Amino acid sequence: MGFVRRAGVVAGAVRTSQGRHPLLRRVTVIPRMLRDAFTGRWPQAPFARIIGGVLGILYVISPIDLMPELLLGPFGVADDVALAALAVAALLSSAEDYLDAQAAEAAPGAGDVIPGVVISDG
Repeated sequence: MGFVRRAGVVAGAVRTSQGRHPLLRRVTVIPRMLRDAFTGRWPQAPFARIIGGVLGILYVISPIDLMPELLLGPFGVADDVALAALAVAALLSSAEDYLDAQAAEAAPGAGDVIPGVVISDG
Protein backbone atom coordinates (compact mmCIF):
# COMPACT_ATOMS: atom_id res chain seq x y z
CA MET A 1 0.00 0.00 0.00
CA GLY A 2 1.55 3.25 -1.11
CA PHE A 3 1.55 6.65 0.47
CA VAL A 4 -1.52 7.78 -1.45
CA ARG A 5 -3.57 4.81 -0.30
CA ARG A 6 -2.45 5.28 3.32
CA ALA A 7 -3.34 8.95 3.13
CA GLY A 8 -6.75 7.97 1.76
CA VAL A 9 -7.41 5.65 4.70
CA VAL A 10 -6.49 8.34 7.21
CA ALA A 11 -8.52 10.95 5.29
CA GLY A 12 -11.54 8.64 5.43
CA ALA A 13 -11.19 8.32 9.19
CA VAL A 14 -10.94 12.08 9.53
CA ARG A 15 -14.00 12.69 7.34
CA THR A 16 -16.15 10.33 9.41
CA SER A 17 -15.05 11.79 12.75
CA GLN A 18 -17.82 13.25 14.86
CA GLY A 19 -17.37 16.18 17.18
CA ARG A 20 -18.97 19.15 18.84
CA HIS A 21 -17.35 21.46 16.29
CA PRO A 22 -17.26 21.11 12.49
CA LEU A 23 -14.32 19.11 11.10
CA LEU A 24 -12.95 21.96 8.99
CA ARG A 25 -12.92 24.27 12.01
CA ARG A 26 -11.05 21.67 14.11
CA VAL A 27 -8.48 21.12 11.36
CA THR A 28 -7.86 24.82 10.71
CA VAL A 29 -7.45 25.65 14.41
CA ILE A 30 -4.63 23.10 14.95
CA PRO A 31 -1.71 25.48 14.17
CA ARG A 32 -3.11 28.15 16.52
CA MET A 33 -3.80 25.48 19.15
CA LEU A 34 -0.20 24.25 18.96
CA ARG A 35 1.11 27.80 19.27
CA ASP A 36 -1.10 28.59 22.25
CA ALA A 37 -0.31 25.28 23.96
CA PHE A 38 3.46 25.64 23.67
CA THR A 39 3.59 29.36 24.51
CA GLY A 40 1.42 29.03 27.62
CA ARG A 41 -1.60 30.89 26.27
CA TRP A 42 -3.64 27.71 26.78
CA PRO A 43 -2.63 26.61 30.29
CA GLN A 44 -4.97 23.60 30.49
CA ALA A 45 -3.64 22.09 27.24
CA PRO A 46 -3.42 18.27 27.22
CA PHE A 47 0.33 18.24 26.51
CA ALA A 48 0.75 14.46 26.42
CA ARG A 49 -2.00 14.09 23.80
CA ILE A 50 -0.72 17.01 21.72
CA ILE A 51 2.91 15.87 21.81
CA GLY A 52 1.84 12.31 21.00
CA GLY A 53 -0.13 13.53 17.99
CA VAL A 54 2.70 15.69 16.70
CA LEU A 55 5.29 12.94 17.17
CA GLY A 56 2.99 10.44 15.46
CA ILE A 57 2.62 12.69 12.41
CA LEU A 58 6.38 13.29 12.31
CA TYR A 59 7.03 9.54 12.46
CA VAL A 60 4.63 8.81 9.61
CA ILE A 61 6.14 11.46 7.30
CA SER A 62 9.76 10.67 8.22
CA PRO A 63 11.84 8.29 6.11
CA ILE A 64 12.73 6.27 9.24
CA ASP A 65 10.38 3.32 9.76
CA LEU A 66 10.55 0.84 12.63
CA MET A 67 8.50 -1.73 10.69
CA PRO A 68 9.54 -1.31 7.01
CA GLU A 69 7.14 -2.37 4.29
CA LEU A 70 9.90 -4.07 2.29
CA LEU A 71 10.57 -6.56 5.08
CA LEU A 72 7.18 -6.96 6.71
CA GLY A 73 4.76 -6.26 3.86
CA PRO A 74 1.26 -5.45 5.09
CA PHE A 75 2.35 -5.30 8.73
CA GLY A 76 4.76 -2.50 7.87
CA VAL A 77 1.93 -0.54 6.30
CA ALA A 78 -0.54 -1.30 9.07
CA ASP A 79 1.63 0.29 11.75
CA ASP A 80 1.92 3.50 9.71
CA VAL A 81 -1.81 3.69 9.06
CA ALA A 82 -2.71 2.94 12.68
CA LEU A 83 -0.22 5.47 14.02
CA ALA A 84 -1.39 8.14 11.57
CA ALA A 85 -5.02 7.56 12.56
CA LEU A 86 -4.16 7.78 16.27
CA ALA A 87 -2.10 10.93 15.75
CA VAL A 88 -4.85 12.63 13.76
CA ALA A 89 -7.45 11.58 16.34
CA ALA A 90 -5.29 12.99 19.16
CA LEU A 91 -4.85 16.33 17.39
CA LEU A 92 -8.53 16.61 16.45
CA SER A 93 -9.58 15.74 19.99
CA SER A 94 -7.21 18.37 21.37
CA ALA A 95 -8.55 20.88 18.86
CA GLU A 96 -12.05 20.11 20.14
CA ASP A 97 -10.92 20.87 23.71
CA TYR A 98 -9.16 24.03 22.51
CA LEU A 99 -12.30 25.31 20.79
CA ASP A 100 -14.33 24.56 23.92
CA ALA A 101 -11.80 26.49 26.02
CA GLN A 102 -11.94 29.41 23.59
CA ALA A 103 -15.74 29.46 23.75
CA ALA A 104 -15.71 29.35 27.56
CA GLU A 105 -13.18 32.20 27.63
CA ALA A 106 -15.35 34.29 25.28
CA ALA A 107 -18.43 33.81 27.50
CA PRO A 108 -17.25 34.11 31.11
CA GLY A 109 -19.73 32.89 33.69
CA ALA A 110 -21.54 30.67 31.20
CA GLY A 111 -20.16 27.65 33.03
CA ASP A 112 -22.00 28.68 36.20
CA VAL A 113 -25.40 27.91 34.70
CA ILE A 114 -27.22 24.80 35.90
CA PRO A 115 -29.76 23.66 33.31
CA GLY A 116 -33.32 23.73 34.63
CA VAL A 117 -32.49 25.82 37.72
CA VAL A 118 -33.76 29.39 37.94
CA ILE A 119 -32.58 31.67 40.72
CA SER A 120 -34.60 34.84 41.17
CA ASP A 121 -33.67 37.97 43.04
CA GLY A 122 -37.00 38.23 44.79
